[in-house]
Amino acid sequence: MLSLADYSTRAVTSPPGGWLDHEPAFSPDGSQLAFIRSTVAGVSNDLYVTRVTVGEAKRLTFDHRPIVGPPTWTSDGREVIFSSTRGGPVSLWRIPATGGEPRPVAGAIGEAGWPSIPPKGDQLVYEQVVAKFNIWRLVLKDQKHSQKPPAVLISEKGDKMRPELSPDGRRIAFESNRLGFWDIWTCATDGSSCEQATSLHGTAGRARWSPNGRYIAFEFHPGEQSEIYVVEVPGGVPRLLPTILGADNLSPSWSPNGQWIYFASKRGSEPFQLWKISVHGGAPIKLTRNGGISPVESPDARFLYYSKFEAGGVWKMPAEGGEETQVLEEVPGGGWPNWALTAGGIYFLRFDKSPHSSIQFLDFATNKIIPICTLEKEPGWGLSLAHDGKSIVYVQNEFAESNLILVKNFR
Repeated sequence: MLSLADYSTRAVTSPPGGWLDHEPAFSPDGSQLAFIRSTVAGVSNDLYVTRVTVGEAKRLTFDHRPIVGPPTWTSDGREVIFSSTRGGPVSLWRIPATGGEPRPVAGAIGEAGWPSIPPKGDQLVYEQVVAKFNIWRLVLKDQKHSQKPPAVLISEKGDKMRPELSPDGRRIAFESNRLGFWDIWTCATDGSSCEQATSLHGTAGRARWSPNGRYIAFEFHPGEQSEIYVVEVPGGVPRLLPTILGADNLSPSWSPNGQWIYFASKRGSEPFQLWKISVHGGAPIKLTRNGGISPVESPDARFLYYSKFEAGGVWKMPAEGGEETQVLEEVPGGGWPNWALTAGGIYFLRFDKSPHSSIQFLDFATNKIIPICTLEKEPGWGLSLAHDGKSIVYVQNEFAESNLILVKNFR
């Protein structure tokens, strides 16, 4: 809190290591704060209330689900309104400030976030978002040139993120919320034969095919920490891959020989570090000392390439351990899932103001960055390169619209 009298500041909350407190909202009488406590990765979120003066924060929800925007209080200060995916799609919920069971807010239509209630009155305003993300493919003539303009591959309903081409190039795995919760789906590259690989009623993502195309490793957030799971496709039952107890374990990746799974892990306030574990079990082996996420082993098995959650860019180190080297500096919007490795370089997304976002290529031979394709619309998260190096798949935002919805006579 910042005092307007003498501009002094003091901490109101004290989150545990590895957690963040954000999106504070004063109660109408100013005596309490509602806020969101989340993991650093941002997927596990819950609602808390604390007194402004002194006292322990009271936890109101135990959902471990994404929350969209700050909460707001009812004008009488008895309830807190918040937007959550606890029931599947993003929608509005209400819960007593003293604790209890959340209830859906009547009257809200569509995906509803960022609720707001005036201190006095009986109205509610929220943001309604309508968007559509499709998966596109760019065919390459050679390593440095595209053959023709990109074309849409998968346009089924629901948002889509982080597509991954299968080793034979015939299927795409991706995460989608088309049925409400974020799960792993697979489709043929012509958009047909879509199948749901997981149905876990939580948040599953970052699907990565095994080299033989029989399995998909992915991250799943069943509670406060994320875990690595493996599922056989099609028709298999997801199974937990025991990694590091009591830590956030995510961003899996297979070694080219299929014998190891790399992953990132974070415990408490420590940064994410890279580890690997045998697919046959055993103790995980720590690889990095200075942070790492989104690991990919080079085709010749000599190096491990990765990003850093805190720093961005792409780094590399010897696969068996050693000193790290930065190979690609951070680019606008170039987050850790938005690049793909090949023997000759790195393809990556550069997010600029539309219509100037692009796919670019870092050529290892010359250490120069080469533009490959300018995108007509804003890309989403994720980029994958076919094993034969002849095509790239990525996500593009086809349509986005937001409206402000006013609910009168809100009680």
